[in-house]
Amino acid sequence: MTIPSPDQLDPDWHRYPDTVLNFRTRPAVRVDLREPIGQESIRAVTGIGLPGAFAVITAQNPRGENTDDSVNEQRARQLGETLVSTGIAFLHVDACSPDGAHCEDSVAVAVGREAATRLARELEQVAIFWFDGEKFWIVGALVGGNPVMLPRLV
Repeated sequence: MTIPSPDQLDPDWHRYPDTVLNFRTRPAVRVDLREPIGQESIRAVTGIGLPGAFAVITAQNPRGENTDDSVNEQRARQLGETLVSTGIAFLHVDACSPDGAHCEDSVAVAVGREAATRLARELEQVAIFWFDGEKFWIVGALVGGNPVMLPRLV
């Protein structure tokens, strides 16, 4: 079986590094993946309950295909229910384009990278965002290739 390249599966792949993560917490935390994450942002993420490594995963728009809003809402709801039923703690995150025109309801989960990519594959997701405790990465789930360190170098 041939594993597709990211841009073969999702024509919007080139936009992934431009994502802004808006954690729906109090206080709200915003991380712009176009910029290096600083110590202040790391402290903010740790302060909302994500010490160390974690993944940001969505259930919406499987295989990079735009899906009807009602289907996306149902997929997000099912992901939350699955995480609750398995006892995996999570935080809600909106993964958005810089202008906020496109957002995907996502979750941040403090699980290992392999478990996160396995879950993303089950959800038919192209990739996850992975925070290793110091920097963010894009890690393929349905696609091959090396992880992409963020922010990307221009």
